Amino acid sequence: MSPTGRPTARPAGNVLIVGAGPTGLLLAGDLASAGIGCTVLERRAAETSNLTRAFAVHARTLEMLDARGVADELAATGRRVGALRLLGSAALDLSRLPGRFPYVLVTPQYETERVLRERALDAGAEIVHGAEVVGLRQDATGVDVDARTADGKTRTRRASYVVGADGVRSTVRRALGLPFPGHAAVRSVMLADVRLDEAPADVLTAGAVGDAFAFLAPFGDGWYRVIAWNRRHQAPDSEPVDMGELREVTRRALGTDHGMRDPRWTSRFHSDERQVPKYRAGRVFLAGDAAHVHSPAGGQGMNTGMQDAANLGWKLAAELWGWAPSWLLDSYHEERHPVGRQVLRGSGALLRFALAEPRWLRTARGAAAWAATHARPVARRMAGAVSGIDIAYPAPRGSHRLAGRRAPDVPLAGSPGRLHELLGDGQFVLVVAANDPAVTYLATKRWAGRVHCVLAGRATRTTALVRPDGYIAWATDETAPDRRAAAIRDALNQWCGRPADRPVHEPQPIESVPGEDGPRDGRAGP
Repeated sequence: MSPTGRPTARPAGNVLIVGAGPTGLLLAGDLASAGIGCTVLERRAAETSNLTRAFAVHARTLEMLDARGVADELAATGRRVGALRLLGSAALDLSRLPGRFPYVLVTPQYETERVLRERALDAGAEIVHGAEVVGLRQDATGVDVDARTADGKTRTRRASYVVGADGVRSTVRRALGLPFPGHAAVRSVMLADVRLDEAPADVLTAGAVGDAFAFLAPFGDGWYRVIAWNRRHQAPDSEPVDMGELREVTRRALGTDHGMRDPRWTSRFHSDERQVPKYRAGRVFLAGDAAHVHSPAGGQGMNTGMQDAANLGWKLAAELWGWAPSWLLDSYHEERHPVGRQVLRGSGALLRFALAEPRWLRTARGAAAWAATHARPVARRMAGAVSGIDIAYPAPRGSHRLAGRRAPDVPLAGSPGRLHELLGDGQFVLVVAANDPAVTYLATKRWAGRVHCVLAGRATRTTALVRPDGYIAWATDETAPDRRAAAIRDALNQWCGRPADRPVHEPQPIESVPGEDGPRDGRAGP
């Protein structure tokens, strides 16, 4: 049965994604899993590169991957870090974060791409390597994309919608003529993959003095990525990295270069702080670094892009299946642009904090960092911001206190046993506080294929409608059955479109089977 509740229905179009990084691959997997035709164009060849920029996968991203069934596989490729060392003795404790992932996972970006690529292909997405986008045009019914392949031929593909997830130099963004205002936050950053004679004591190692910064992260196979910056030598990006300078800068920043040797790859780059004013232009959307780019401080770049994808995917699927409310696609920009701006500002502040030059300011900086990480309320807010756990979306005035916030992984009665296990197929989840036949009828019959209806696994007054991206769309503490059912009907109309036009049956309670499994969930079948 289709997500519209009609067995013979087909989606009204398809989506073309430009860029097969983590953002594009997560989006492709979500769309394909929802039954949407999806093609990814990637200019790189199919061979997996051993180069990587991002290493940190934060708690909120891991929750999203958990909903998609790949978090445990990815976690097995890296190391779990329960505290992020900031400056000197200051460290941000992540072990108190709520949920299953109270840590940051340190794993190379290519591992994240691998698990997302496999998921997307298994779901039916098409990934075309060696296809460089060279042109884009849109009209009222679709978008034409010109892509040049390795043999020099150009082919035009048409899609209902296009998503540019093609990085900071996005061809899609340029084709739209959209500005990308901002500036270079730091120039002449050196990158290298090296061997170390002495392994650092911490998984992630960072240090800064007024004129030098260095960061070390492991690939997990004996190689390390070093990122370094030298205020005394601001060379252009085109200048080769000198290993003597890299060792000297690392020693200044960390006190040792750990026996750095045998570089297999080096490069220079500059770190920008930029954000496009609009994430949507007609039938074209921007996500990830194509929409926003910021300091690497805090390791939030890849995570923010993947969360863009999680927000956008179910909305595009709803539109193409024909049940999306008229405002839904516009809500992508409205929800994600403020998050991108917040990350840009926060990571920029961390970078400037780390690179403060005067000695007195560095001393004050270290004292402030120590004090902040030892004041529990402040440390909790910092951990929630860096990890993404505290991200929330605007809710209408008068909404329930939970509306717009991340849905915790609450226990459910029956199987599956927890909420996040139900969030991988693009449907809403209605977590009801009581076994109510009228409510079951609404969710499983009139909005069939759009909503799972399940019983809360513990005593609660709250009934909540959880979005496919794991945020609470609506909630109520109403206990009177008639008023609660009416409120749920209104919420389903608002978020899940008009009810499906299909035969209805008498209301039935959520199926309850005696035994240790307890009541079963009342979700609609596929």
